[in-house]
Amino acid sequence: MNSALHAQQRILSTPFSPAFDKGSIHSFLEDINQRSQIIIEYASSVVDTGKVIVIYDKPTTIGALLQQVLNSQKVRITERNGKIILTPASTPLPEDALLSWYTVFGFVKDEASGEPLTDASVWDPVRHRGAYANQHGYFTIKLPEGKQTLQFSYAGYTTVTIALSDLQQDSRKDIKLQTVPPIPEVVISEEQRQKKEGADKVNAEDYNNVLGEPDVLRSLYQLPGVKNVADIPNGILVRGGNPGENLFLLDGNPVFNPMHLLGSLPIVNQTALKNMYVYKSNFPSRFGGGLSSVMDVNTKDGNMKKWKGEINAGVLAGSFTIEGPVKKDRTAIMLSFRHSWVNPFLRLIQRGVNLNFYDLQFKATQLIGKKDKLMLNVYAGDDNLHLWEGNTDNRHQWGNKNMALTWNRLLGPKAFVNTSVNLSSYNNIAGFRYSLYDSSGVMVQNKVYNIFSSIRQYNIRSVLELTPSNNWRMNMGGKMSYTKIKPFTRNVTQDFIDDPDEFSTFPALSFREYVLFYESEFKAGRRLTVRPGIHYSHYIYRDFSFNSWQPRFYAAYRLDAHQQLSIAWSQMGQYLHQVTNPYMGVNSDAWVPATRKLQPEQSRMVNAGYLYQNKKLGTFSAEFYYKKLQNVTNYIEGKNLFLNNTGWEQSVQTGKGWSYGGEFMFFKKTEKWTAQLSYTLSWNWRQFRSVNKGAKFPFKYDRRHDLNIAASYRIGKRWNCAALWTFATGDVFTLPSLVYPDFDDAQQIKDPLAPDEYRLIYQYTSSKAYRTPSYHRLDVSAGFHHLLKPALPAKLIIGIYNVYGAPSQYVYDLEGSMGRRSLVVSTRYQFFSITPYLSYNISF
Repeated sequence: MNSALHAQQRILSTPFSPAFDKGSIHSFLEDINQRSQIIIEYASSVVDTGKVIVIYDKPTTIGALLQQVLNSQKVRITERNGKIILTPASTPLPEDALLSWYTVFGFVKDEASGEPLTDASVWDPVRHRGAYANQHGYFTIKLPEGKQTLQFSYAGYTTVTIALSDLQQDSRKDIKLQTVPPIPEVVISEEQRQKKEGADKVNAEDYNNVLGEPDVLRSLYQLPGVKNVADIPNGILVRGGNPGENLFLLDGNPVFNPMHLLGSLPIVNQTALKNMYVYKSNFPSRFGGGLSSVMDVNTKDGNMKKWKGEINAGVLAGSFTIEGPVKKDRTAIMLSFRHSWVNPFLRLIQRGVNLNFYDLQFKATQLIGKKDKLMLNVYAGDDNLHLWEGNTDNRHQWGNKNMALTWNRLLGPKAFVNTSVNLSSYNNIAGFRYSLYDSSGVMVQNKVYNIFSSIRQYNIRSVLELTPSNNWRMNMGGKMSYTKIKPFTRNVTQDFIDDPDEFSTFPALSFREYVLFYESEFKAGRRLTVRPGIHYSHYIYRDFSFNSWQPRFYAAYRLDAHQQLSIAWSQMGQYLHQVTNPYMGVNSDAWVPATRKLQPEQSRMVNAGYLYQNKKLGTFSAEFYYKKLQNVTNYIEGKNLFLNNTGWEQSVQTGKGWSYGGEFMFFKKTEKWTAQLSYTLSWNWRQFRSVNKGAKFPFKYDRRHDLNIAASYRIGKRWNCAALWTFATGDVFTLPSLVYPDFDDAQQIKDPLAPDEYRLIYQYTSSKAYRTPSYHRLDVSAGFHHLLKPALPAKLIIGIYNVYGAPSQYVYDLEGSMGRRSLVVSTRYQFFSITPYLSYNISF
């Protein structure tokens, strides 16, 4: 059948021009028979041979001529022995059925910088079909032969229309778009809010700062189903999962802790950001390793045309970004640096906090010919935090190091490949001062528990993108990775340790993973899109191996021009378990690998969504989901991972979890106003055999209600003001009634002043029986846009964080009493109270 179809297409693509422009169907068919080597057989009862046809656009092939001559005729064309046979059909000949189709492909870029425009729209206005450029600006679309028109558009840019006078072969067209004249306030347009692959595109301009520091994740937290806990190291919670169940990718490279300031600020400097997508409703098959979400962050390639920069100075930190060509239109670099200087300001508003952080990012892009591009991306960042108040004395030091070498290759009109080699490294040092007091309150012991953990991952990944037709797109590829973990090395000393070399050695825990994935996206007509896929992973840890088949499915159906329904099914797997020491308030998260005892974490989720978009009325979305988790981890009561590291598996148990609920969001934009409202209603449960007598209980971050209201207003051409109010039901937590040392004369454990010799026994009466008060906060800000010089725009931001001084999340620590031989949770800590701020930004 394929050979017959190929022969028919070969005949129809035969060059031929009619001898006249007007005549009967019979005369045109006979003209082909007499002047070409192709024979057309037909019966007068099948074709209205006397009908007069006027030819337009000068067809140059037999197929193009027959398409006009047989238009509206109820015929079917078949090839037999090198001839074309016209037979009767029940329906008219389809439009474009006899034309030869060719591929138009290329890249869409910013004309001023050469930066690829991800998700640029490519539109065929005649057939009302389109495509999107991929992450690297690459697009491909098939068009019939002859005279054609394409439109290229991107939010904030002028639409470009190109005319193809006579398309007769595959053609490459690299498109450059110009930005529209700048306006004082940048907002998200309706076009930008359309979901691609079911993902949410995050734009930092919705609500763009924490204490004046630009923050792309501040907009992420406004999405329903996404929560923030600012008192834990990686404070991103998505759909009932813990922070370790989020996969954060920086230019395709995993980052194990993407936050500064214990979850308050992301490591991504906004001035270096190109785009960010969040997948939580469905997961394309190319992603794996995050049960709750995938956060795909991409940075700028660097300006290929001219040198540009940006400087920002705020309360928290100062930063700059500079980018430009080393060789115009060939080689570009981008350098971004940020460093904190907030400590003098903190001393004015509260005591007991000392913090420092920095991040550095460098990216080099090299174009090699017209088909290849190399990119080198290097990131380094570090945090140092000291918290002390009363009996609380904690120190935390953590940092990421990442490097990636990426190669893009344009294989042809329908194929594009992206290959990368990545290194990702994360270190975490935490110190907790442990004090014991006698019955009179006099300190009898003062020791520091120092904990060090690290993880390093090497991986190579390649993704092939194929587009056989306008209605069919495929992604396939594979990944190999090697991960080395030092999850828990500790020292008990008189003072804090900040050098990893001073910690006792512990055998590294290493594993390998091999991944293959495939997915196809089909468009059935103009309303239905279907994307099935499969993600296969093979895992090896010592003598334990595991095969994981993870099917994925996504479908979207457009009811009309404004409404869309969607459904998704996702199965995800994760080989890294993140466990947290039971001491609350300590940065003591550790990664451990899946083992025969601690099986890999898995999730199954079904999601149903509704989307309504109207330029006048706004955008409304609703999603309902149910997710089941398997092999989630928890500490066994009475165990301490860091005091019993040789038998660490015995301290951790696996269980089950459930998460379900509804997410709702409304967005509306007018000439001056922009408003967004998001609300989440959710239930999150866990169940472990030895916890709460085996009965299920609310997950630690179970928040029944979560509400965010954001609004901005433009005043004239230079001023804009914004406000964000957030509300969340309190978290649940467990407190032990007693915590005491386990003395045992038979084991010769006798010294009460040597906690390193015995384990701690936690006595619980119930699990997750307490809930913090509901949390709510109001932030306000105002921005003033002006020009220092004609080509030197600047922006001043002033605002107040936590306007009415809402209490922060609770952080608890342990006090010891030798009189009662117990430890009790006693302290409460607030990170930021009412805090005014300002920042200043200059672009050059």
